[in-house]
Amino acid sequence: MTDASRRRFIVTVDDPGGLIQDRALFDRARRFFDEEQVPASFMVVPRGEGGWRLDLQTEWLAALKSAEADGHDCQLHGLDHKDCEFGPYPKMICALHDGDAEGELRRDTERHGHNWRRELYVEKLDTAMAIYQEAFGRPPLVFRTGALSQTPDLYQVMAEAGLRYASNSVLDPRGWAYIIENYADPGDWDPEVPPQPHYVNDRVVNIPITSEYAWYLTPEKIEPHLALAVDDLQRVLEADAPFVLVCHVQCVGAQDGLSQQLLHRLLEVARSEHAVAFGTLAGLVGEIDSGQVPVVAPAGQD
Repeated sequence: MTDASRRRFIVTVDDPGGLIQDRALFDRARRFFDEEQVPASFMVVPRGEGGWRLDLQTEWLAALKSAEADGHDCQLHGLDHKDCEFGPYPKMICALHDGDAEGELRRDTERHGHNWRRELYVEKLDTAMAIYQEAFGRPPLVFRTGALSQTPDLYQVMAEAGLRYASNSVLDPRGWAYIIENYADPGDWDPEVPPQPHYVNDRVVNIPITSEYAWYLTPEKIEPHLALAVDDLQRVLEADAPFVLVCHVQCVGAQDGLSQQLLHRLLEVARSEHAVAFGTLAGLVGEIDSGQVPVVAPAGQD
């Protein structure tokens, strides 16, 4: 087992803000992580329907800044989080809709492919970063696109904008296979995604997500999803990599409490069996910048 000082566990929580504008969901999710004494990195959507903009939302800003004052973290999650805004969705995301990943990708390309252009990426990313800057008084450190939409041009635009960290790839797509109850043949880890932070070009580092385990659970889903999470945790730590969990504010903050049940049990395993150090994306970026956490080349490259 890896040295305890390197057992890093990062919780990221997608969608609060412009996509999920219900503050009650955010408040319940935040209280859960407060009670667990685990910091969370909230991946905030800066713009949404109805003219919603984070920098103009006084109550949202107060809630997010209060969370940061208590040790949580806020980073940037897309612009509007809709319509494949930074490229096609990965196949595992497409498969959620009707099980036809190839067909979904083809339809998305027909509908939205004309927007997957460098100049539009510049405009969208500049707008997202400007709203975030106005809201928090600082630029974001980490960018995650809505539903992990991406093309290689995005990372060149990020580099030119001075945004050096993405969190846009998934180590274990089985979490999404489990969502659609594909337990019989879910696959395994993506061989093209190293578990460690890795370069996607000469200036941008990707911090990979391990998986999602707590998406709209039913009681009978908890045990298999938890078993997958525990297995992934063991494997990631054995690879001397940070375990980066993604969950969603609409699930963690749901009144049924099922996502919280699974996450509570996973966090207990992480504490009791692995003595992890819980941290934020901002903290992990600081450790990467200082050389405490190494960055590797992408799979297949020297």
